[in-house]
Amino acid sequence: MNKRELDTPALLLDADLFERNLLLMGDFVSSYGKKLRPHAKTHKCPQIAKKQLEKGNCAGICAAKLSEAEALAASGINDILITSPVTAPMKIARLGKLNKSISSLKVVADSPEQIRLLARQGTAENPLHVLVDVDPEMGRTGVPFGEAFSLGRFIASFPSLILDGVQCYAGHLQHIVSFAQRAGECTRLMKKGAEVFHELKKEFPSCRIYTGGGTGTSPADVLIEELTDIQAGSYCLMDSEYLAVEHGGPAFFPALTLLSGVISRHRKGEATIDAGTKEIYVTPGAPPKVIRRGKICEEYRYSWDFGDEHGHLFFPENVVLRSGDTLEMIVSHCDPTVNLFDRLYVVKGEEVLDCWEITLRGCCR
Repeated sequence: MNKRELDTPALLLDADLFERNLLLMGDFVSSYGKKLRPHAKTHKCPQIAKKQLEKGNCAGICAAKLSEAEALAASGINDILITSPVTAPMKIARLGKLNKSISSLKVVADSPEQIRLLARQGTAENPLHVLVDVDPEMGRTGVPFGEAFSLGRFIASFPSLILDGVQCYAGHLQHIVSFAQRAGECTRLMKKGAEVFHELKKEFPSCRIYTGGGTGTSPADVLIEELTDIQAGSYCLMDSEYLAVEHGGPAFFPALTLLSGVISRHRKGEATIDAGTKEIYVTPGAPPKVIRRGKICEEYRYSWDFGDEHGHLFFPENVVLRSGDTLEMIVSHCDPTVNLFDRLYVVKGEEVLDCWEITLRGCCR
């Protein structure tokens, strides 16, 4: 099938660019003695997670939510870190079942109350592996640096839990445009997390993991000696938000695009396409980028002002664009845009090679 025969809107994954991104990040972190722990929240697709693991140099896969981890496990993936605290008693009971079904499950914790509940689900024979979630001055989850050691000691006090390490994920730094500013803040905060890791490792030999970082900060993350693995997610797909920042390291390729169709054109230089806010996540300051013949067309401009179902496209008046024509766009923010679709089509040039289900779509619990 030719990709232009697909019903629109449709998510496309360029097979060549996708593979280049996997190899580029894998080789990059490996050259600094690090491993990847790719984040499935970006793509929500078990086939992509398996491809990441197949390319090697991966410590495992990350999931943001318990339901994501359950779906990954059901697909045959056995080494999963859940990067958000699981706190509700009903969910922690599910966590206990998941821990018995796969070979390596890890969770993060940031409160004594949560840890006590986790301890009831683990056993001395089948313990739960727990990391201290440290807040890198982001204020979302995690304990302050100064409280992390005592929380780690509390985890280690339970025979049904194993203290595996420390998580320090500075998500608020990933899209700072200036690489110098982004790297400076990353280094300052990740070194603080490294101090916590050092102290815990001295007292608890089981504490072997210091995980965190992301696509935007990866060039600075790899310079933190203590960091064992990097939780990059967007590098494999990319989006216009990441393309707007200074790289400072490897330049990843926009492997993910949205194929959209023109449904109305009655004004010069303007058209209505079938991709609005229900198809493209709204990211202020980082609208989708139209690509034609493999190049970004800066003279095209997308706007969400036509609402839920429709996109508003502006382009040069001399461009011939008719109703029924299709065009491709680099999406604004890949993670939530992927979550709007059931499947993505793997393409090579104009040919559709495969169709991968976005199995984790809607896994938000």
